[in-house]
Amino acid sequence: MKFTERVCIVLVFLVGVSAKPSITTNQTDTDNVTMATSGTVGGCGILQGPPGRDGRDGLPGPPGTCLLSFFADSRDLKNIEGDLSDIIEAAIRNFTEEKTRSIAQRCIGLGSTSDQAAKSCGEIYQCNSEATSGLYWLTTKDEESVRIHQVYCDMEAWHCGVKGGWMRVAYINMSQPEAECPSPFRLVTSPKRLCGRASIATGGCSSKTFSTHNISYNKVCGQARGYKYATADGFHGPKDINSYYVDGISITHGSPHKHLWTYAVGQSDDYNYPDHNCPCAKFPGPSPPSFVGNHYYCESGNTGNNELQFHDEPLWDGEGCGAGNNCCAQSGMPWFCRALPQEVDDDIEVRNCADQEIIDEDTYMEILEIYVQ
Repeated sequence: MKFTERVCIVLVFLVGVSAKPSITTNQTDTDNVTMATSGTVGGCGILQGPPGRDGRDGLPGPPGTCLLSFFADSRDLKNIEGDLSDIIEAAIRNFTEEKTRSIAQRCIGLGSTSDQAAKSCGEIYQCNSEATSGLYWLTTKDEESVRIHQVYCDMEAWHCGVKGGWMRVAYINMSQPEAECPSPFRLVTSPKRLCGRASIATGGCSSKTFSTHNISYNKVCGQARGYKYATADGFHGPKDINSYYVDGISITHGSPHKHLWTYAVGQSDDYNYPDHNCPCAKFPGPSPPSFVGNHYYCESGNTGNNELQFHDEPLWDGEGCGAGNNCCAQSGMPWFCRALPQEVDDDIEVRNCADQEIIDEDTYMEILEIYVQ
């Protein structure tokens, strides 16, 4: 507040005090009393001060029933905590039961008909771990349409440390009556029913692609059992995944080829054929190509320099390898397991290869199984 404004306020106060009513007395008539009137207060010519407050604050209202007053007593707080806990638990329980009922209803008959097709064998197994192995309906969807397929799901066996939910992609079992070789493999009837390469006049591969029906997977497992015909050269061929890099069975996925597993056949377990034996033989043969790495089994099915046309010792079964080599030492034979770095839906190709024509050497398949998950 300016100095002049303060002076004005003081003057107004003093004038107001001095302007009280005055009484004059007539000396000749003491009974006649006249009251003098007050004069008007003059302005001081200074701006007025700010306005005062608009009245006084009201009285406090009655006490309310707010949440804090309800919780004022710690006993009330504990009661509320208990009630809320019961409500939350009941809500979770109801939600879980409803979700379980919903899942159970959906799981009833999942995959059993084309109208109830599942997304994968794994989905069926997750719904019902008691499901049995057999044929189920699966559905896939691409950019153009929805497709339904009937496939075999293995729900009971353990593969790669995982039980159930495996879709079988490839299956050859020539030990079963009336079994046939899938084209283009050639049926061999003597000395037993087996599958060899197609009639090829030179070295090369016979190839069969097995569909995965666009079902996504990141695990692959399988087994093979075969027999050697005549000579075999292990990894003597060109180091090219698209060529006959092995005498034996090559398993790949996708295009371009990506290696999964190789079942190789060498010349002898313990005789010195350095260019034709398995890498694991007593006299090691050529190493596998880099794209194969350690993902292979190799066995010759015979010892010494025996070069019979047909060798009746089963290949890749982990038995009968003779002394001085470790071709039967790999655990898991004849089964292989591969975990892929990411999910794919590639088809799987199986090739029976050799670097000479079929009258000189071949690999006869008796059993082939491949599963994905």
